[in-house]
Amino acid sequence: MTRTRAIHLLAAAALSGFAACSKDSTSPSPLINDAQVTADVANTAGDAIATDVATMIGNDSAMALPAPPLAFDLFGAANDTLVVVRSRICYDISDAVVTNCLPLSSVRRIVFHLTLDGSRTGATFTSAVHRTRDWTLTRLFTSGTETARQHDGVGTGNDTAVVTTATMTRTHATSALDSVVAVVFDLPRASNPWPASGMMVRRATIHVTFQNATTQVTKDYSKRVEVDFPADAQGNVVLTIDAQTCNLNLVTRAVTNCH
Repeated sequence: MTRTRAIHLLAAAALSGFAACSKDSTSPSPLINDAQVTADVANTAGDAIATDVATMIGNDSAMALPAPPLAFDLFGAANDTLVVVRSRICYDISDAVVTNCLPLSSVRRIVFHLTLDGSRTGATFTSAVHRTRDWTLTRLFTSGTETARQHDGVGTGNDTAVVTTATMTRTHATSALDSVVAVVFDLPRASNPWPASGMMVRRATIHVTFQNATTQVTKDYSKRVEVDFPADAQGNVVLTIDAQTCNLNLVTRAVTNCH
């Protein structure tokens, strides 16, 4: 064998070995569990949507509109450090601005801009929260009597959630677009605490980092989470993520029974 021929064979063998190593390094990691990520996102998105429902109820209270006397930790204050900052502009039936939103009897539409910043601790995760909301509350009247209030609008979220198990940590960096579509609360609120119709949607792009004691890998996901009303008397609603249907309880914020 000539020296040149030997060099060519060695080079070919090296390239073959490099290709084999490259293939192994890009193969799916055993750390990545797509089904578990879907469950994580259902939990964090369900929590975010339940927080939004609580914030809508808080909007009523901020306007001194009668809100339901719900006997539970409305904003999850025991489990979070969320700070909600509101600004508002009120309009009358002719769509003219109502200065200082007074008298309240003349207000028909309220445009809220909200920011929510802080942390949330759920049953399976802790989360750093940075959200904005631009929502419109419309007071609905029949024959001069207010019969319902409708919420519509959009928002953004940039949240980081951490899920820790005995063997792994999953860190979800989420960028979300949140929509509220014709979510209606019937009156009187004392006997109608939960939305009677409408839906809420979170479209999320998630960068997940999987890490155990020795290895770290990442993967990107896109998820659409939808909650459809009405809620029942206990605050249960249907939550859909991918092809799965789950139950979200607006009181406990737990997502269960996914199938």
